[in-house]
Amino acid sequence: MKTSKFFINAFLSLAFVASFTSCSDDDENPEPVNEEELITNLTLTFSNIATPADVVTMTSVAPDGLEEGMTTENVSGNFTAGATYALSLAITNASETPADDVLNDDIIPEADEHFFVYGVNDLNLSLTRDAGDVDGPDGTKLGVNTTWVAGDASTGNLQIILVHEPDSVNDSNPFGSATGGSEDFNITFTGVSIL
Repeated sequence: MKTSKFFINAFLSLAFVASFTSCSDDDENPEPVNEEELITNLTLTFSNIATPADVVTMTSVAPDGLEEGMTTENVSGNFTAGATYALSLAITNASETPADDVLNDDIIPEADEHFFVYGVNDLNLSLTRDAGDVDGPDGTKLGVNTTWVAGDASTGNLQIILVHEPDSVNDSNPFGSATGGSEDFNITFTGVSIL
């Protein structure tokens, strides 16, 4: 009888101790949080395919993030009428050291959740989403790799929007369109010229 009481007490003691050691603190291995990416700097670099020294650069800087709306834009250079340009995008978070490459670390790996929409107003520019562009939502082209053709002389605005988790997208018009979702940024560069 004493032996069975001993084994029962030992078993209950082990069960009691095991219940404490088997419980883990959820804070030790928290679920990763997929936070919205902070974007502080946007640079569009248009390089003339035939004349590499012919470059148009557009920058937008917002230390608190482009989505907050307090941005400073700058346009450097003019497009040459009749020339074809390749666009190179740089999208970063400069609040980190070194700056986080948001385009390559967040947007492209999550291409199915993003879509670039472009627009021009009073500016004679056309664009093509390149065949080698990154695949975006619903089999569309994301809008990272694009080619632009400058038409007749004009001065106007160029707009770029990054839509996050759009409900639907359409790239049948190369400038693109999207419904739903939220805007990671919506930037308009003014005073853009084709000479």
